[in-house]
Amino acid sequence: MFTFSIPLTEPFDFQDAITSHGWWMLAPNAWDPKKERFYRTFTLRNNATIVVCVYMKPSCLQVVTEVKLTETDRDEILHQVSWMFRVNEPFEPFYTLCQTYNELTDLPKRRQGRLLRSPSLFEDIVKVLLTTNTRWNQTIQMAEKLTYHLGEKAHGFGREFHSFPTPEKILSAGEAFLTEHVRTGYRSNYILDAAHKAVDNPARYVQPSSINHFREIKGIGPYAMNTLAMIVGRYDGVPVDSEYKKHVIGTYFNGIAPSKSDLESVYDKWGDYKYLAYWFDHYK
Repeated sequence: MFTFSIPLTEPFDFQDAITSHGWWMLAPNAWDPKKERFYRTFTLRNNATIVVCVYMKPSCLQVVTEVKLTETDRDEILHQVSWMFRVNEPFEPFYTLCQTYNELTDLPKRRQGRLLRSPSLFEDIVKVLLTTNTRWNQTIQMAEKLTYHLGEKAHGFGREFHSFPTPEKILSAGEAFLTEHVRTGYRSNYILDAAHKAVDNPARYVQPSSINHFREIKGIGPYAMNTLAMIVGRYDGVPVDSEYKKHVIGTYFNGIAPSKSDLESVYDKWGDYKYLAYWFDHYK
């Protein structure tokens, strides 16, 4: 075993960072709540697939592999794990708003606001597309089939894993395969469009600083756009889907549907942290 550490400088609840967002249920992520170990595959620069285990010790995350890594590969894995768990993202301004409004005041003590994301933006784009107009259990099944059929197989820590497929592998599979074997339906065309754009401009689909190009992808409407903005650390929009509407109408409008503008403005006072305010208000 080879173990590396990522220092933690802010309050950090490992289990909450994983389970506050349903991404932990989507392949190739795997969470063992009894051992408090998080597993998934990562792809190295030489395209080799390895399995990584992440767990927490006081003041640091421990990253464990069963294969020896080059210094470059080690640094890349540590960077990707840090990105996934938002290790370097400050949440103190959000905590201050919680205290200011006397709402969600348990967040700094119990939950830190970190919502799990994937190592690459491309993976997150595909997963967001898999959440559109469907039930959550179907999203889980589509992600599982996508990794099983198109990901690379890897063994680690006593079990078999599959990697999330590359854009090239998805393009090679084609629309008919996605529709028939992954059961992505109309989303197949959107996933292929995202894959084409990731191949044409790969730097944009790793861990970007801009989100404007998301709109170029077929199937990325307002809901998906705000969800992807959250993924990259921008929380100034809310994901107005059926879950949002159900929560807001039931909580703030006594079950009576308001106007579109009233529906979307419930969390306006939270400014740059609207998404987090909604998320933890809904799932508190």
